[in-house]
Amino acid sequence: MTIEEYLAKLDAHLQEIAPIIISSSIQREIDANLGMGFVKGRITFVDGSTLEFSEQLPVERTKFRFHYMDAENNLIVRWDSAPHHRKLQTFPFHLHTPQGVEAHPAITTLEVLDEIGAMIELQES
Repeated sequence: MTIEEYLAKLDAHLQEIAPIIISSSIQREIDANLGMGFVKGRITFVDGSTLEFSEQLPVERTKFRFHYMDAENNLIVRWDSAPHHRKLQTFPFHLHTPQGVEAHPAITTLEVLDEIGAMIELQES
């Protein structure tokens, strides 16, 4: 998938989940000469939780950080690709929770938004 196709999918997905978003600020940077880019931003959801994120594009480059916090800025979960947990089976990809660090495969902004949407839906039911 090209960077442009991915960003179009992201925009469409954000429109789909607009009912659970209070505010968002998303920046896109593309270097056509290098064939790469970044998407980063902050999204606040209806329950007061916030996602701060950055993702290198195309997504096959698998460099990312998705930091999801509750309304009091306490960590709910953070997915990232920082290479500092070498013993994990999914190195360098992993997941931080209040309980610790776990192996987790690479993930995209689209997938993170799906996971957060499911978390918020569970809270509302």
